[in-house]
Amino acid sequence: MALIVVDIQDCFIDTLANKDEFLRRCAFAIDAAQTLGIETIFTEQVPDKIGSTNTLLKQRAHNAKVFSKKSFSALAAPGIESYLRDHEIYHVLVCGLETPICIYQTALQSIDEDIDATFLTDALGCRRTEDGRQAIAAIRQLDCQTLPSETVFYSLLGSATHPNFRSFSKLVATYSNSRISTQKILSEKPDTARIRSQSSSSGTSKGSGKKHEGPKSKACESKKASSTLKKKLAKKRTSQSGKRKEAPSGRNSAKKKPAKKKLGEKQGSRKVAKVKTHG
Repeated sequence: MALIVVDIQDCFIDTLANKDEFLRRCAFAIDAAQTLGIETIFTEQVPDKIGSTNTLLKQRAHNAKVFSKKSFSALAAPGIESYLRDHEIYHVLVCGLETPICIYQTALQSIDEDIDATFLTDALGCRRTEDGRQAIAAIRQLDCQTLPSETVFYSLLGSATHPNFRSFSKLVATYSNSRISTQKILSEKPDTARIRSQSSSSGTSKGSGKKHEGPKSKACESKKASSTLKKKLAKKRTSQSGKRKEAPSGRNSAKKKPAKKKLGEKQGSRKVAKVKTHG
């Protein structure tokens, strides 16, 4: 599993009416992912022309991978598809900008490429609020998950017995405290003590005390996290007739890998079809 943070560049952020709230919720999503040991990936829209990722947000992710792009869909950024496949990332959480453009087209491509995606609704932004509402409604109809970030991360924790529950609870308390300004949160460096390393979660072998950080351990954890989230969130997904829907792919996520075909191959036809359907 990975968190994909889409195009949080200053030139876009400055156009938001709710700029402060967006920065706060995006920072929360990044910090939450770091706390739970979920990799963070950034995309940037033509950074050589309009600038790179917001520095204060980017510094919150440890050794984050950055992909530049000219396409609107984050999943069409050169190299990102092969990176997901090579690291056996089966499920992506998505936040960032802009909901009616890059986020919506990322949703379209996630369906085309058979990649499970959950969109963190409180950490998405756009210039016109009504456009964002319409786009999120359309994304739901694509059979993608759309949920607040706390709902998603609490689902990953599962219970108060999770080793990262206390750290995550403190994180929630900090971001929920209206007396702590967003600027103060962003100006302080993330507490690296709360960031769980890959090895501390499930990387210690029984009896040996040795840590495993190899690709197989990471793949195993990614599969487990994706499968757990899908099972928990699938209960919330119902069809218009009231019957429970299946996961986006209709297949067991543990057996599925991102398609090896070139990203964007089918996106054009899908985009036209969905735009016609939803007006």
